[in-house]
This record gives sequence, structure tokens and C-alpha cells, in this order.
Amino acid sequence: MSPTKHVLIIGAGYLGTALANSLNHDGFHPILADNQIREGVFHADIADIDSLNLLANDIPTPDIIILAVSTKGGDINDYKNTYLNGVNNVFTCFPDSTVIFCSSTSVYGITDGRWATETHNVYPQTTKGKILLEAEQLVLDHHGVVARLAAIYGPNRCELVNKFITKHQSLSTETDKWVNYIHRDDAASAITLLCQLRQSGKIVNISDSTPLTLDEIYQYLHNLLETQNDLASPPERSKNRGLTNQRISCNLLLSLGWEPLYPSFLDGVHNVLESLDIHPEE
Repeated sequence: MSPTKHVLIIGAGYLGTALANSLNHDGFHPILADNQIREGVFHADIADIDSLNLLANDIPTPDIIILAVSTKGGDINDYKNTYLNGVNNVFTCFPDSTVIFCSSTSVYGITDGRWATETHNVYPQTTKGKILLEAEQLVLDHHGVVARLAAIYGPNRCELVNKFITKHQSLSTETDKWVNYIHRDDAASAITLLCQLRQSGKIVNISDSTPLTLDEIYQYLHNLLETQNDLASPPERSKNRGLTNQRISCNLLLSLGWEPLYPSFLDGVHNVLESLDIHPEE
């Protein structure tokens, strides 16, 4: 690697902070920026080009920029400002940096349980998904990398487990559907590997290697927690990922040398339970 190795992470949330730790451990110099004021984090709003210009003047020119931003459930305008305008602003303010854009496997939009590789056509089921796809294309046009992430879970974060334990509720009425997850730490290590390889113009799926059905996950939790929870409550309105039924292939990522710590959601869910102070007896 070159002596500089500066990596700007825009988005200091759940994934961004884990990324900073992973990159630092691997010899990079991570720089965190976020639109929320936080200690030790540069303040910058990706949707505001003046804000990004100020950031560009305050930091060394980054070799790589990772866009790990989120609208936190925002509306269509928030998506356009964050992902379309934001990506354009980044290329304007940092024309010499390689961009890795954290997107979503929801853009595949598959509803019949098929496997999806990076070469498959995409069928976004929502307007928000179509906006993500437009942002992806902007990144690819600038020779960047698109990282399509499955649902991220880990300590203190897993909607499925929270609903199962606190609301006796499923994510969907169709519990035979396929779902895809990636542990936060594995997502961070995968993106760190992409930084090491410095590839360009590529789409890479970041998902664990074992898609599961909701039935399989709930049965595992039933047995692990020795609960009679019957998921009696109806699920809440589905989010973008709730519209899909697909199996995401991570074979390309594995071929690049990535090795997940948690090959399956069943391997990593213990982290979630420990963060909730739930310790099943072995």
C-alpha cells in the first residue's frame, strides 16, 4: 500500500464507526465525517456542496472515500438529496479520490427466491430503490465501487430479534421467504478488503454465505431461547427489504479472499442476544 492511505468515511453511524476501527487496524488512516455533530468526527453534510468543500480544505486529500450514509428512513426527497445530489457533490469536491458506495441488495428486487449475483439484472420494487440504482450508476461511471450490502445486524442492532423478543412478531407473514444478512464486523472487513484491492468499476455483494428462510431463523431462536413464542402479532408494514424474496451470492467477495467471521446469521445472532443481556444456557 502507498504511504498515504487516507480513507474518508462519510457517515459515522453503526457501519461507519466499525469501518474506521477495521481500517485503522489494517494500517489505513481513517477520517470520519458526519452531518451530526460528534466528538472526534468532522462535521459535513453530503447533500451540501459548500459543507463538503469546507471538509476538503480541512483534511488531507483522501485516496478512498467510503459513502456509508443513511437517510434514517427519510422520504423520496431525502433519498435524492443524500444519494443523487450527495454522490455528485462528492465527485465535484474530491475528483481524485476513489469512491466506494454502500448500497443495498434490495435493488435486485427478486421475489421468487432466486439467487442473485452481481451480473443479474435488477428490478427495484420502490422509488427509493430506483434512486439507489441511479446513484450506483453515477459511482460506476466515475470508476468507483458499488458495495451492495445485505441487512446489517450485530450488537444492539437487529430488527428481527427485537421484534421476536419484545413484540412476539415476525418480519413478514411469509415466513418461508429467504432473507440475507451481514454482520456489522464482517461488512467492515469486506469493505476494508475492497480498500486494499483498490479495484474500480465493480459491483460487489456483501452478504454472509448462508441465506436462510425466516422459518429457519425463528425455529433456531425458539430452540435456543426455549420459548413458546408463536409470533401471534401481525407484522408491521414492510420496509424495502421486506418486499424481496431472494438469495444473495457472495461468491465474488469470497473469491477476492474475504473470510467472514459469521458465515450465517445463526453464527452471529449470539452477539445480538448478548447485547440485550440474554444468555441462553449452553
